[in-house]
Amino acid sequence: MKTGLQVVGLSKVYDPGAHCAFTDLHVWRGRVWLACREAVNHGVHPSSQIVVLSSADHGRNFSVMSRIAARGLDVRDPHFYVVDDRLHLTIPCWTQPPCDTKTGKRITILARSDDGLSWEQHREIAGFEGQTIWRPRKHPSDGHWYVAAYDRDYDRDTGRVALMRTLDGLKWQTVSVIETDEFPNETDLCFLADGTLLALVRREKADGIPLLARAQAPYTTWSKTLGDRWFRGPLLEHLGAGRFMAVGRVYKDDASKAYVTRIHALDTETGKMQPETTLESGHDTSYAAFVRLPEGSESGAFGAGNALLSYYSGHEYPHGAYRNGEQSQRCAIYVARVKV
Repeated sequence: MKTGLQVVGLSKVYDPGAHCAFTDLHVWRGRVWLACREAVNHGVHPSSQIVVLSSADHGRNFSVMSRIAARGLDVRDPHFYVVDDRLHLTIPCWTQPPCDTKTGKRITILARSDDGLSWEQHREIAGFEGQTIWRPRKHPSDGHWYVAAYDRDYDRDTGRVALMRTLDGLKWQTVSVIETDEFPNETDLCFLADGTLLALVRREKADGIPLLARAQAPYTTWSKTLGDRWFRGPLLEHLGAGRFMAVGRVYKDDASKAYVTRIHALDTETGKMQPETTLESGHDTSYAAFVRLPEGSESGAFGAGNALLSYYSGHEYPHGAYRNGEQSQRCAIYVARVKV
């Protein structure tokens, strides 16, 4: 079991000296678009903003195109999708004050743009109340975008992951519940060409072992398989010919319990993840995104790659420093050029 994926180059593309994290990638209008969060630290913080960058040379150079902040909200985990040639971003948020994960309220706002520079914000999205939205995925044939949305009850250490969909990009409806056991949350989706839908579910309980769920249209009945290792910040991709890639935050080894971002080959029948490539990473890290490049771009950046993989990491910087009594962290955004 292998992905057949090779990392052929790596570049640090954004490092303003702050905590930059939670990446996503999309190809739109011939450019590669990258979104991330920038703040003082990883935690819920009023300094947070979403930074939108773009590359016209297939990922060699990225430039900041816009910044999105929301008054009274901590913004994080941005994810792209495109409807009617408009670029969309889902942006999960914590309310402020208080900037606290246990007492703050969760909402997801939606930002839309015609050019990637100016963004129109929508805060009251039907179905998004109290939900955190992960990465939207487009169905191979029915025209809908689907997303996994989760909510959490910290007092009871419980959660629920639901499948939602939209046709116009703004009105979302719940299709089914994917998982409720063992405190589930971040969930990445992956469609196969025949419409089969896979969902890789992070779980806080059950020793952090993820769950792989599978459903056929209309996606109301799910079969489930357990993973085999502690795993966070899931990225799930079908690379063709029955090959699947799972990328996320894992322990570097059993002894140190240090974090790294690692590429795995995923067996979708057994749930087993075979470690392949550990990306240059450490401390606070992960939340990867993947995008295939247009044909003819292989001779561009970092060698003969045909796809990009983004993630964040703090391995180059001191971890857990404090300034004026407040934790200050530094993480940068990296893009790996990969050959599939």
